[in-house]
Amino acid sequence: MALEAFMKSLNMRIFDANSTESGRNGSMLNNKLFRLAAVVLSAVVGLGLIMACYKVVAPGHVGIVVKQSGSDRGVQDFPVQSGRVWYNPVNEVVLTYPTYVQRAIWTSSTQEGLPINDEISFQSAEGLRFTSDVNVSYQLTAAQVPKFYVKFRSDDLTAFTHGFFRDAVRNAFRISTAYRAEEINGVRQAELIDRVLEQLRSAMQPYGVDVLQLGFASPPRPPDSVKQAIESKIAATQHAERAENEKRQAIAEAAKAVEIARGQAQANDLLTRSLSPQLMQWKQLEILEQKWNGQFPQVVGSSTIPLLQMPAK
Repeated sequence: MALEAFMKSLNMRIFDANSTESGRNGSMLNNKLFRLAAVVLSAVVGLGLIMACYKVVAPGHVGIVVKQSGSDRGVQDFPVQSGRVWYNPVNEVVLTYPTYVQRAIWTSSTQEGLPINDEISFQSAEGLRFTSDVNVSYQLTAAQVPKFYVKFRSDDLTAFTHGFFRDAVRNAFRISTAYRAEEINGVRQAELIDRVLEQLRSAMQPYGVDVLQLGFASPPRPPDSVKQAIESKIAATQHAERAENEKRQAIAEAAKAVEIARGQAQANDLLTRSLSPQLMQWKQLEILEQKWNGQFPQVVGSSTIPLLQMPAK
């Protein structure tokens, strides 16, 4: 009995020792796995922070770094060119702007431009209201993009184009009051467009917007009554010009006929003066020679001598 009790006690001690050793080994393994997971998690977080700290600005665009907190809150003094832009995601954001040409058209048709009637209207010197389809193109100056942001606080160019920029175009057309209705659709239309474009460029320059082109997509539309009057005047002018051309043509043809008659008369006069009895007899002899068969007439009268009369010496 004592021996059995001793063997049991020994087995218990060996088991307890093995259990303790296994626990220690398991604890060490768990610690290693925990440290490995911590390293992997730190790497992932670090990589995520690195990826969040830069933005790629595509070619044809410029980016600006905007601070959202701190004493120097606002936009940096210079734009960042295309490429990878590093920034602090905690208190900074990168806005991108295209620097290639932007085009807009405002028409009465819903099939072009925006699906609404957004034609431009203006007045003539007589106070008549014209409407027109206008197209325009512009681009942002890369070095002036910060000024654009400071003014509009947005990178939405669509909202800018059909909002502030369209209003600027309408304001530039106020100089149309210096032109009469017939001039707007006449010889001074190009001058009007040039002046509107100059006015618009001057107004948009402080914001870093370079206006490249502006023009009518179709002729300006006057009121119907004015349109009929203008068309009637144009038709009358064309008719008068056609009549004047026909008159000048008739005068030219009459003068031509007179000159021809005068030349013919002078030729006849010269021909008449050049005729003489001897020349006439010579011409008769030429004719007779062409027709004579070599035989004299069988009967010759006293008044039909077929001989050349020579002048007496």
